[in-house]
Amino acid sequence: MPSFAQSNEDTLSKSEISQITSTMKDLADRAKTLKGDRLAIVQLEIYNMNDRLRQELSNAMDRTDHDSKFLTEQIQLQTKYYDFYLKYVEKKLDSLQDDIEQSSKEDRLLKQIPLNEMRVVQAVLYSEQYQNYAWLETLGVNVDQKLKPFKVRLNQLAHYTSAALNYALTHRKQLQSQLDGLPAGQAEQINLELSYLSRDINTYSKALSNLVDTADNLGINTVELRHELFVATGDITHDLLSWAVLKSTFVSWANQFTDWMLSNSPSIIFNVFMFVLIMAIAKIIAQFIHRILNKAVKAPHLKLSNLMQQFIISMSVKLIFCVGLLIALAQIGLDLTPVIAGLGVAGIIIGFALQDTLSNFASGMMLLIYRPFDEGDWINAAGVEGTVSNVSLVNTTIRTFDNEVLLVPNSKIWMEVIINRTYEKVRRVDMVFGISYSDSIPQAEKIFEEILAADERVLKTPAPMIKLDKLNDSSVDFIVRPWVRTDDYMDVMRDCTREVKMRFDAEGINIPFPQRDVHLHINNPEALATVKHTTSENNNRDA
Repeated sequence: MPSFAQSNEDTLSKSEISQITSTMKDLADRAKTLKGDRLAIVQLEIYNMNDRLRQELSNAMDRTDHDSKFLTEQIQLQTKYYDFYLKYVEKKLDSLQDDIEQSSKEDRLLKQIPLNEMRVVQAVLYSEQYQNYAWLETLGVNVDQKLKPFKVRLNQLAHYTSAALNYALTHRKQLQSQLDGLPAGQAEQINLELSYLSRDINTYSKALSNLVDTADNLGINTVELRHELFVATGDITHDLLSWAVLKSTFVSWANQFTDWMLSNSPSIIFNVFMFVLIMAIAKIIAQFIHRILNKAVKAPHLKLSNLMQQFIISMSVKLIFCVGLLIALAQIGLDLTPVIAGLGVAGIIIGFALQDTLSNFASGMMLLIYRPFDEGDWINAAGVEGTVSNVSLVNTTIRTFDNEVLLVPNSKIWMEVIINRTYEKVRRVDMVFGISYSDSIPQAEKIFEEILAADERVLKTPAPMIKLDKLNDSSVDFIVRPWVRTDDYMDVMRDCTREVKMRFDAEGINIPFPQRDVHLHINNPEALATVKHTTSENNNRDA
């Protein structure tokens, strides 16, 4: 048996529901005599009060001790009210649609707002009317006769909304494809049409979402409807994850892809063929240019270094490939204007970010143009000495004589003194030899002449130079300067030095070393004796 508190609460709920119903009836009677804004205000008030009424009805339905007879009467009134309002909304939608079709394009955007709002309201009304029928079934009322036409109307409205949404999506896609390349005046009109379509798509999506939820409760198949909703909004809900909806979505995508392939495969195959053909022609031309340049750059009158020859051939071949690639990409429909513009902007940004690298690049170009050295040359530059292995536009590879590989930035080499020891084909070997003051000068000169004459690597022209150069503190110095091929420079210098030492030793000529005579003047005999005694002890210890 219900408690007094529950009974009192049920009485208050019934009183609240009766009061709201009475107020709504009075407002509806007033609305019959009103027009314009005042009618809209009263209708909005009725709509808000109806929301309060439905909340009270929902609360009453949740109670176990509700008054079934009272609630049945109230909910039946709700069904009649919703039947009337659904018919009113349908007529209002037709009126608004006719008004928009007769309006100018500039006025359509403003008039479209109440039309879209009314479409969403219509979907909400269907959802709430279904709730009314569900409440009546809970109260034991047979509503099958009313549900059948309601279900038919709901199904028709849902499919109409889906078709309208699909039309709006297709129309928007067509307009967007026409937008590129149009004059400003025509593009403005299309943009205005696109704004209409965006509002329609948003409205139809919201309405279809409400209608689909209601249709699911009535047992209507909503797979295609949910697929269309997903295409329009891209929202992934739990309903989309059902196998039927997923299957429909995949089948639709597969059909679209098949249709696209059937309609575009001839042009795709032709574009791919043209791309391959253009790149093949570019490769043939590059090979032909490579052979021509390979012979041209080696012409004696050009006097190009190996580095410059390789640079010219490599850059020419790469340039031909780049031009061929751009032509091939243009053939398949790629717009190269934004690509080239983007490369220009990127070049400026990269230029600021890679100032040091660009400095090395510029220095590399200067090295290739002025040719201070070539591959295989023995150079001394940037504090590094060795043989040049490779020169790129950024750095120079130098291999030292102890087989270390050094990568030196080109800017460091270009900004400092470059000594190329193998630039000339012939070099002079500068050697200095000293004899003692007691040795014969002519004999020494004869030895030098014989050694140089016996060495086949020493050139006859220019003739070697053998001259007495200096009278030093401990020696008489001769300069010996034979001319040799650059490749023989180090070997001749080392072999000649060895031979001079051996001949001097064999013929008794001394190669002096620095020495100095020290004279001591001591007046004290005792100190002299001490010095002699100390010297004698040191000599004995050394012995």
